[in-house]
Amino acid sequence: MKRHAFGVAVLCLALAACGGKGGTPTPATPSAVAESSINDLLLTPDELNKTLGTTGLVGRPPKDGMDDHRNLLPNLNCLGVWQIDESVIYSKDGKDLKSGQDWKAMRQQTLKTPDTDQWDYLAAQSVVYYPTSDAARNFFNLSAERWAKCTNHHVNIRLNDQPLPKWLSGDLERSDTKLAMPITRGTGPETRWCQHVLQLVANLIIDVEACTPKAPVTAAADIATRIQASIH
Repeated sequence: MKRHAFGVAVLCLALAACGGKGGTPTPATPSAVAESSINDLLLTPDELNKTLGTTGLVGRPPKDGMDDHRNLLPNLNCLGVWQIDESVIYSKDGKDLKSGQDWKAMRQQTLKTPDTDQWDYLAAQSVVYYPTSDAARNFFNLSAERWAKCTNHHVNIRLNDQPLPKWLSGDLERSDTKLAMPITRGTGPETRWCQHVLQLVANLIIDVEACTPKAPVTAAADIATRIQASIH
């Protein structure tokens, strides 16, 4: 049984002066970001190890496409909280895939340790490029509406007649550019504490979830802030 729900097939921000990836960055917001820049924005395994307080994170190859798990969780208010980078969530009208999409490019990578289904630490990070800031803002606003309807929500899912770890969301923390949700996965000694963050930066969406065996977890917000700090 997989302990995480991201890759079922596998898965405080202040806008101020610019900062680097070392220490606690205080990133600025560019007016627009070039599509080519997303190739270099994901954090390295060493950076993620430091952020999560672990060692040995192993990454799957980066992806440039979305996932689709609507068959497992048709509740779209919670699907985008449960999983990062869901195709139906990122679709143009936020309802289905027939109307196409506004986003133009994305990069995603999932890392975990140990590199098994019984992992202790997990980081799923992504950057989604939109051609305009308005398009990215529209997606962020729609996501904010949906996440607000999935607070303190239980999700129980079965895959191949096997239950996936139980999932419980917490309260939504929201600002004009960031959504953050705590999530508890599993029960007893199998419990992992997670945080999912969706962050708007100009015409980019940073979509991150991080899980550890210790609570509370702020690592997803830290990862998103470090990604933004590397945007030029």
